[in-house]
Amino acid sequence: MRFSEPSFGRTRQLGMLDLLITASVLGLAGCVAPSSQEENKSAGLAFSGPVKLACDDDMEMTISPKRDGIFVVSPRGLELDLPASPPGQSVRYGESLYAVVIEGSEALWMVSGKVPITCRR
Repeated sequence: MRFSEPSFGRTRQLGMLDLLITASVLGLAGCVAPSSQEENKSAGLAFSGPVKLACDDDMEMTISPKRDGIFVVSPRGLELDLPASPPGQSVRYGESLYAVVIEGSEALWMVSGKVPITCRR
């Protein structure tokens, strides 16, 4: 009985992309929260109501602050409540397969296994 050999070139390309995305998401999850309560108090979002952002490929994302996180309408129309990750800060939000990083006027929307989408005010 003879078995055909798998095509490792395509598997290696997908594996490296998956590894890169997984490492990015895990890197976000491993960040340390501010050490003092004063830093936590000053870590509020730079906006108080819903904000629409223009994203790559003519998409848009809406972010609304909540008590312990944000409500997001993703660039692909998915509606999610995302907690601060780690709790107590106002830059990284996420759980499960989804994450948002907000820095200044930019936000990066990430879905596990997909290419991140950059959005701007």
